[in-house]
Amino acid sequence: MIKLKHILNEIGEGVTPFAFKRTGAQSVDRTWMTTISMHDKGDAPGRWTQLAPVVYTFKSDKASYIVKIAGEYTRHVSINFGRKPGAGKPHDYNLVIGVSFDTVNSKIGTDREAITNYGEQFQVVSTVTEIIADVVKDIAEWKWVKLTEIHIAPKLEDTEQGVPIAQSKRGRLYLAYIQKQGKRLPGDWTAEIQKDRFVLLNQKISSTNTDRYISL
Repeated sequence: MIKLKHILNEIGEGVTPFAFKRTGAQSVDRTWMTTISMHDKGDAPGRWTQLAPVVYTFKSDKASYIVKIAGEYTRHVSINFGRKPGAGKPHDYNLVIGVSFDTVNSKIGTDREAITNYGEQFQVVSTVTEIIADVVKDIAEWKWVKLTEIHIAPKLEDTEQGVPIAQSKRGRLYLAYIQKQGKRLPGDWTAEIQKDRFVLLNQKISSTNTDRYISL
């Protein structure tokens, strides 16, 4: 079994991601931000609206991968107790994204072969990490939208169904990348370990429960 410290050491050696490209009509700037900007500002806060996924693809030596970035947004309501001099205007919308990826031919077993090959898996997860970084960078350019959460739900092998995500083979690999690469996110972020996913929260959470919260 590959231990977390071994994964962290492997990541520290530097892994070159595969070349990737965005496919389809959806993008952060041309479609997501246009859609949000046209939203009725009189709409009740707390109502979440889905965005069509932004899709990326890349190829490894063993498989072709597809990465989907789903999004939901809601109107942000700020309570003004007196803004400090020089403070910026509060953002208008909160945005949550979810990241999922799979092999194009996962139904015929390609994904199972890829997940057991950790030499390639480091590059695969490294590529997904770079895609997330690009999306976060694009979102950060729009100051009236705040990215509040990033949901990452690794796909489990059949033999690991029901296993807590942080104890699964792919989950341990994802967690290692989150711990190593989380510092690249702009601002103060905290990773929350849930049963079936990792949620990156755009806020600093001080907690002694290190099995659930990790400061990035």
